[in-house]
Amino acid sequence: MAAEKTEVSQHELISAVAKRPEKRSIDSVNLDSSEKQPLRHDKAGLPLVPQPTNRKDDPLNWSPTPKLLVTLQISWLAMLGPMGSAVANPAFVPMSKTFGLSVVEASYELTVYIVFGGIGPLAVVPFANIYGRRPVYLLGNLVAAITNIAAGYCHTWSGIMVTRAFNGLAGGSTVAIGAATICDLYFQHERGLYMGIYTFFLTNGPHVAPLLGGFIAQSLGWQACFFIPGYIQLGTFVLTIFLLPETLYPRMDDSFLEPSKELTYIELLLFKRTRVVYRRLRLRDFTRPFEMLRYIAVILPSVYYMTCFGYGTVLFALTGAKLFAQLYHFDIAQTGLLLSIPLLVGCLIGEFNAGWVTDWMSNRYAQKHNGERLPEARLNAIWGALLIPVGIIIEGVCLSHSKTVSWVGAAFGMGIAGLGLQIATTVLYAYTTDCYKPQSAEISTLLNVFRQSFSCLISFYALPFGAKVGIQYAWLTFALINAVLLLPILLLSVYGPRLRSLPSQSPPTFHNEL
Repeated sequence: MAAEKTEVSQHELISAVAKRPEKRSIDSVNLDSSEKQPLRHDKAGLPLVPQPTNRKDDPLNWSPTPKLLVTLQISWLAMLGPMGSAVANPAFVPMSKTFGLSVVEASYELTVYIVFGGIGPLAVVPFANIYGRRPVYLLGNLVAAITNIAAGYCHTWSGIMVTRAFNGLAGGSTVAIGAATICDLYFQHERGLYMGIYTFFLTNGPHVAPLLGGFIAQSLGWQACFFIPGYIQLGTFVLTIFLLPETLYPRMDDSFLEPSKELTYIELLLFKRTRVVYRRLRLRDFTRPFEMLRYIAVILPSVYYMTCFGYGTVLFALTGAKLFAQLYHFDIAQTGLLLSIPLLVGCLIGEFNAGWVTDWMSNRYAQKHNGERLPEARLNAIWGALLIPVGIIIEGVCLSHSKTVSWVGAAFGMGIAGLGLQIATTVLYAYTTDCYKPQSAEISTLLNVFRQSFSCLISFYALPFGAKVGIQYAWLTFALINAVLLLPILLLSVYGPRLRSLPSQSPPTFHNEL
């Protein structure tokens, strides 16, 4: 099988050899079958990537049921953070009246969450790569629950903003390591399907929120838009204490694991595998995500993805409350339904044409090329992302002609954009983590930083720009930006292997044991 060989950096090697037997690279351990065990294959007869160990506590060797249970839990956690931040979106109007603000100013509470949701992962990923995924999930969700509940008790706008900032830090941390956990659990040939499940939950947190938020705000008041998500997160925290095991597992020789005995499911819940014993936390670990910016196969998808998410969902969320109330005289509950159902349906249809499709494309390529798995094979599914600008344009045109065009047209445009967004999200997450699997946590963090940084700015210019040039032309501009940035991804699908083989693009050597 053709596989890229990677080596552990010299300073890590010297440090490890002083205490341990020979420390080898991940690929030499997993793919060199002559020393320890025969190469293991999937059902199609292709070599498994990565190669599993013989230990039962290796997540790759778990049965499908616990794997799926963990996948659903981390997907739910990824959904809870964005959902908890967006439940209040339909309530911007009553919130603005309570605090004497404009609707645009009221939307800044979401902007604050988005900003700090991008910062949080940068702080927690180094800990998750050494001390495990489980502590990050538990602590992040607990803090998010507490800050959501606290926001409901705030009587000042400054209090709201402070709690939203801490909520973003905590909620973003659970989002940061989801893709890495999927890589912990699944082989490359099946990763697209389960990455799709994860990204579906991640994308649709903000879409489920208005469905609940409209009725909650109208019936119980805007404060309940913070209370209810907080208590849901608190209940989830209790469940994950008993049901979410540790998945971090170094892909190295068994002698590098401590304790050396195989751990049971219960022991994985009790933090028995407390850390990767031969690694120490370094200051440089906090800048690792930015080191991935030098890789073309990471930076181009990150830039494109931020416009997909920003214009394919955040744009609708930040402008919908005002525009649909103003143009169609929607109340809070109606606005919530409109900001939820079209995007949910669109994303659901999109995922049915994303995750498993990329697996099929990847496996078909491998079967035709002697088992070689090429990440760029997944990019052949990216064409569906063209529906994002189409949907944006449809909504913009319908809103501009609201006197003659029903709200149904705008809802249809949102659904079309959601369909394309889900395809783009799943394909890009699967592709980038295939390219650099050991650095999947850093890549996921980088995607999150780009997404959050870009999205937080939309509230400052979308409505003012639309008021100046017209919604139709403003939305057309956003659609064109997204469409133009798709072109480098299409080129990457053709020239990606050649670009990744350049000397300047040699794979990173950190975390190769993961």
